Amino acid sequence: MLIKVTLGIVAKNEEENIASTLESITAQEFNHSYEVIVVDGNSTDKTREIAENVLKSSGIPYKVLNEADFGFYGLCFARNLVIDKSDPASGYIAFTDADCILAKDWLQKLYDSMEGTDGDIAGAGGPRLIAETNNKKELVINSFLTSFLASGGNPAFSKRRVRFIKSIANYNAIYKKEIISKFRYDEELIISDDNELNFRLQRAGYKFCYVPDAGVWHRETDSIREFARNMFSYGVNISNTVRKHRSMVRINVPVTVAFILYLILVTPLYVWMGILALIPLILYLIFAISVFFEISLKTKTLYSLMVFLLLPIQHLAYGLGVLYNLVLNSSNKR
Repeated sequence: MLIKVTLGIVAKNEEENIASTLESITAQEFNHSYEVIVVDGNSTDKTREIAENVLKSSGIPYKVLNEADFGFYGLCFARNLVIDKSDPASGYIAFTDADCILAKDWLQKLYDSMEGTDGDIAGAGGPRLIAETNNKKELVINSFLTSFLASGGNPAFSKRRVRFIKSIANYNAIYKKEIISKFRYDEELIISDDNELNFRLQRAGYKFCYVPDAGVWHRETDSIREFARNMFSYGVNISNTVRKHRSMVRINVPVTVAFILYLILVTPLYVWMGILALIPLILYLIFAISVFFEISLKTKTLYSLMVFLLLPIQHLAYGLGVLYNLVLNSSNKR
């Protein structure tokens, strides 16, 4: 049978998760032939060995590659490697992450959503769901990241019935190969992968279908320190793309930066304006309480109180990442 879909997984030091991810991939109930390409980011653990062991007994065509063997590094390079090493007959490139579990009909749902679509449809994606865990801290952090309120109502974190979505996250995505091969990921951005690619595709007139039934259960860290580090990295990444595409600026970037500046200036503002200077802080507290109630209803655990720590950490770390990259890094380059 001809290969219809190439499914790419980019991984690094995922020995704890890669086996269950690949087992959910090899268990896909798909009516056509597909291949699996794992691109490893030069892991120092047994990620590649475990991937090889799971896939070699599956009967599914596969490749396990180490990106360091191909001369470069980073998410963008790895995703382009999936495109370049895909079977010539493959019509679609799908992606998920090495810490995800896929619904059994995930690939079929995405594939069906693309077949017969107009030429202006570039890809499709589904929701990020919360992976089962007994770790309460992981559960709360994962629930926070997929919060309806904290994400501004992002449909990618729910099963809302919408037809199109602005961007498809590459832990749950499929693209037409002929289109993604032409646009490709920008390797100069290293890790700013899906947002930047999707922006260029959308600017060129392409659309993305949303498939609420194509679910992916995503794991998450249970470490607040790791959470903060990730938020800082996201800030750095978005500032890289904003530097390249000024029109990519969304309200979350200036608002988050303004929040940091407000916290720095809140004392002199209070001296000058009195209680009026505290209104933004009071509104922020009301917002935090609303997010807390949402998370506590979802998780039913006292660990939901972590929201009052996670929310300011998210905004501060993200904003500092933006400022660090746009201001300090720009100064260093000059």
